[in-house]
Amino acid sequence: MIALYTLLMSIVLIAVYPIAWVGALFGHTYLLKRFRAPGDMSESKSHRVWIHAASVGEAGIAFSLASEIKRKHPQFEIYISTVTSTGLARIHSLNELSGESTVTGAFIAPIDHPLITGKFIARVKPSSFILVETELWPWLVQSMHSSGIPITMVNGKLSKRSFRRYMIARSVMKRIVNMISLICVQSRTFAKRFMMLDVPHERIEIIGNVKFDGLPEAADFDSAEIRHDFGIPERAKVFVAGSTRPGEEMELARSFLRILEVRQDTVMVIAPRHLSRMPEVEKVLNDAGLPYWKRSGGEKIVAPGKNVLIIDTMGELVTAFACADAAFVGGSLRDFGGHNPLEPAALGIPMMFGPYMEQTGSKELLSEGAAILVHDGDELSEALNRIFENDEKSRRMSEAGPAVVKRFKGTLARTLKHMENRRLI
Repeated sequence: MIALYTLLMSIVLIAVYPIAWVGALFGHTYLLKRFRAPGDMSESKSHRVWIHAASVGEAGIAFSLASEIKRKHPQFEIYISTVTSTGLARIHSLNELSGESTVTGAFIAPIDHPLITGKFIARVKPSSFILVETELWPWLVQSMHSSGIPITMVNGKLSKRSFRRYMIARSVMKRIVNMISLICVQSRTFAKRFMMLDVPHERIEIIGNVKFDGLPEAADFDSAEIRHDFGIPERAKVFVAGSTRPGEEMELARSFLRILEVRQDTVMVIAPRHLSRMPEVEKVLNDAGLPYWKRSGGEKIVAPGKNVLIIDTMGELVTAFACADAAFVGGSLRDFGGHNPLEPAALGIPMMFGPYMEQTGSKELLSEGAAILVHDGDELSEALNRIFENDEKSRRMSEAGPAVVKRFKGTLARTLKHMENRRLI
C-alpha cells in the first residue's frame, strides 16, 4: 500500500510541478510553496518546535499551543505549517495580534513525497514535531520518524468515517500511527479507535479538546448589539443552527415552519459548516417557502416576513450563538460526528443536537440538563417550544452549560505537561 501511495504521489509530483511554476509566473505561488522549503529560517541553534495544522480551525489550535509552549519555554523557536493559504493567513494574523512574535515562522506544508518532506525537514531542523488533530500525511510522519524527531499528536480525534477509511488501509495506518510517540485525544471514544489501530494504550492520553481553553463567555458579547448588527429584531426569539450539514437543513426548515405556527416573531439563523453549500441551503429554504436574508448583505433593517438569516460569512458562528435564545449543533442529525457543543454551552445557550453527536462534553451536557437529544425535525420543534415556553427550564439549561464547560478547561497545560514528562519537547 505504501508503495502504491508513493507511486501515486510521484505521478502528482511530476504532473503538478510544471503547473506550480507556471502559476508562480502569474503570481499564484501556493503550489510552488509546497515544493520549496521555506527560505527565511533562523540560523540559530535554538530548540525548534514544528507544529503542523490543516486549515483555519486547526491553525487556531496550533497558535494557542505555540503560545503555551512559548510561555513556558521562551527560548524555543516555533514554526507552524498549514495545508491551506487561509490557514497560513490565520497564523500570521494571530501572531500580529499577539504583539509578542509567538511564532518564529510559518509556511505552507510540503507535498507528501519523501523527496520533498526530506528537504523541508533538513531546512527547518526541528527538535520536536507536533501534529494538530489527525493530520496524518504518511511520508511527512515517516520522514520525521526516520530523522529521529519525536512526534506528538495533540487534540487527536478519529471520526467514524475516518476510522472506516483507516481500517481499509489498516496495515499502512497501523505503521504510521505507531511512529507517533504520544497521542493526546479528545475523548475515550477516539482513544478506543486508535487502540483498534494497535496503538499501545500507554502512548494514548485522554486530555480533552484544546479548543475548550479558548471558549468565550457570555460577558464577552453584547446580545442586543449583535442582533442590531445582524438585522434581527431585538424582541424576537432567536434560534441558531450552527455548522449544519447536508440533509439537516431540510429537517430544520420543516421544524421551523411548525415553530412559526406558534411564534411568528421567531428568527432562525443558519450557519452551514461549508460555505460552498450555500446554493443548496438556499434551495431548501426556497422550496420550504421560507424567505431569508444573508449576512453578507449587511441588512440592518429586514423586511417584514423574513424569519431566516443565513450566515454566509467566515468566523461569525460564535457571535451568532451569543445572541441566541436556543441553539442546534449541526453534523449530528446525520452521520457526521457532530461539531463542538461546548461553544454554545460556554455562552449559556440552551441547545439541542442529534444522535450522531460524538464530540467531547456531549454526554455531560445531556446528563447535566444543558442539552436535549433530538432525532428529527419534529422532536427539534417540540424541544424548542419547551425551551421557549418554560422560562425555568431555559434558565436551568443556561446555568448548566457553563458549569460543564468549566470541567474541560486546562487542556493546553495538560497536553504540554504530558509532552514534557515524556521528553518530547
